[in-house]
Amino acid sequence: MSEKVLYFKSWLASKYINLLGDNSYDFKSILIIKMDEIGDLVTALPVFYNLYQLYPDAKQTLVCKSFNTIFFKHLDYIDCVNDFKEVTENDYDLIIDLRGTVETLHYALAKKPKLRLDRGSVRLKNKFSGGQKNEIDTNIEVIQPLLREHVIWSNKIVTGNDEHQKVADYLQEEGIRKYVILHLGARDEARRWPIDRYAEIITHINKTYSLSCLLVGGPDDKMLNDTCLALVKSKLNLNVVGEFNLLEYAALCEKAALFIGNESGPLHIAAAQNTPTIALFGPGVKDVFYPKNDTSIIHHYFLARKHKEQTVANSTIFSIKVSEVMESVGKVLKE
Repeated sequence: MSEKVLYFKSWLASKYINLLGDNSYDFKSILIIKMDEIGDLVTALPVFYNLYQLYPDAKQTLVCKSFNTIFFKHLDYIDCVNDFKEVTENDYDLIIDLRGTVETLHYALAKKPKLRLDRGSVRLKNKFSGGQKNEIDTNIEVIQPLLREHVIWSNKIVTGNDEHQKVADYLQEEGIRKYVILHLGARDEARRWPIDRYAEIITHINKTYSLSCLLVGGPDDKMLNDTCLALVKSKLNLNVVGEFNLLEYAALCEKAALFIGNESGPLHIAAAQNTPTIALFGPGVKDVFYPKNDTSIIHHYFLARKHKEQTVANSTIFSIKVSEVMESVGKVLKE
């Protein structure tokens, strides 16, 4: 089933369920469905924070991918489930479908909660009234019927003493005080800025600001980082793949002078922690996944036609020049 058809069916399901719905009800059990990637989950965090503010006594159950569970370590009002089948026998007062499937749609119709809110309805409405919005705005709009005067827009990840201590110990051991984080990877190669250009940026940061560069990412990025650092003479820099889990990485971002990277999960985590970011985009839709903090600089070029269908052969990410990224680095680090 295509995404557009699923959105339409989701809209119909919510209309049917909510005929007798009551958004003033004091919900005690809330099911949120967000079977998505890291960056998508991070942009949805305001939903959980607002729900807690509205219904502090309610238990939130989140169905998410296993690697995203860690983001809720310090939020004791949320239970994470990684297999939707674990909740199918349960009843919930409120269901919020932020990224579901046909299965989750049928579940809602069978259980008929007191209210169902869904991303599909919002995306369908926005398609006919101005286009797709920034992901944080879209997620907030899903729960708009519940919101009151004070809305929490921040999607800052909650980190704890353990994460900050791990980062502090690592930095002390390596003799690093001030640093820049870079993420070179992306699942889609059309979203990857060339590593030789990143090497030029790292060399510039080393020489001009005497700062270390920490190259982050998942296991698939380790070789990519090593290849890049082999092009850099300075030994100030480190490939830190494998050193930190996602929550520790969020704590690492909080202390960073700057983040530079492609559109990816690490970018969204850095932006959530209010780290100054220089974001490099290729095929992405304008505005939708842009960081929303006040200290972000976006580099993004567009094709006149079929922009979203870019491949490595014609990706606009290759239009981003080293000189313009260096200029952005200067604006953030204040030469």
